[in-house]
Amino acid sequence: MVGGTLSLQSRLDGPLGTALAPLGWLFAVIARARVVAFRRGLRASVRPPLPTLSIGNISAGGTGKTPLLLATLAWLEKHGASVGVLSRGYGGDEGRILEERFPHVRLVEGSDRVAGMRQLLGATRPELLLLDDGFQHLRLQRDLDIVVVDATRPFGRCFPAGLFREPLSALVRADLIVVSRAELVSEDRLVDIWQRIHRARPGKPSQARVEGGVQARDLRNLSTGEIVAVADFAGRSVVLAAGIGNPATFHQLCLDAGMQVESFLRFDDHHAWSAEDAKSFSREQCVVVTEKDGVKLRPFASEQMWELRIDWKFVRGAEVWERLLTDFHLPVRAAQIEPLWAAQDPDGRFVS
Repeated sequence: MVGGTLSLQSRLDGPLGTALAPLGWLFAVIARARVVAFRRGLRASVRPPLPTLSIGNISAGGTGKTPLLLATLAWLEKHGASVGVLSRGYGGDEGRILEERFPHVRLVEGSDRVAGMRQLLGATRPELLLLDDGFQHLRLQRDLDIVVVDATRPFGRCFPAGLFREPLSALVRADLIVVSRAELVSEDRLVDIWQRIHRARPGKPSQARVEGGVQARDLRNLSTGEIVAVADFAGRSVVLAAGIGNPATFHQLCLDAGMQVESFLRFDDHHAWSAEDAKSFSREQCVVVTEKDGVKLRPFASEQMWELRIDWKFVRGAEVWERLLTDFHLPVRAAQIEPLWAAQDPDGRFVS
């Protein structure tokens, strides 16, 4: 059991990060050069035969990307789109959540998204492709890039001096930026974040602010599958446990629900839960974990273990996100309508 990503971040904020800063600058230069190589055709990329949307980030660890991805899938499913998802599948948690919530969505996991796409296309062909955590996966071209920026740690050094995969300037490639965990910072901080984002995107029109976070949905018992309202845990004494990149939101959601938190055990991101981990909790303790942890802890869980399920919630700019998805989905809708119209008007009598 360790402090996880946040502890690493605190160490990198100190002398260690300063000492590693030159390596971080070198990493940023290499990341920029890689983008240029793909843009100029020096490295090969593949154009999918279907409209393709990527949801990703420029940092490592949790940014709130998964709840937004699930909200996007819910919107597309509501509007009748058949979606295939390509995911790296690291840790195995996000894919299991996706399969539970959207059993009709086809999911292929693997580090090679091009091979994953071919696998998807070789079976029941979806209408749209959604690339999970794909902002840096430049081998597969996409029509839209949505990038999530965590308001609690929006900027920083690149590896190994920090937790960022690319410098802030990489946001110039994004079609839409969504600031997550907006509820955890002040309005002044949000204004500063957006000002820095706009400065990092020279030549791009200033994007309307799109912000959101997560809200507690319910709690599900890991052993019995029973689902209860969040309000049922108000005043209840609990032990929290999480193996995610940024557990601050989970902690805050539990506090906001009125839970009396005895302790909070933090593990590494994508922690591989085992039977020994489950046995380390007392049978008398009520344990609450995240949904990502729950899908891996479930085989070993007792009836005192629960997962807090969450949903994405926009606090500003939901209409911008919906408009982007509507435009993305429009070619599919047109393709669906055209044969129906042709069947009603086979001779083209109503076409001017």
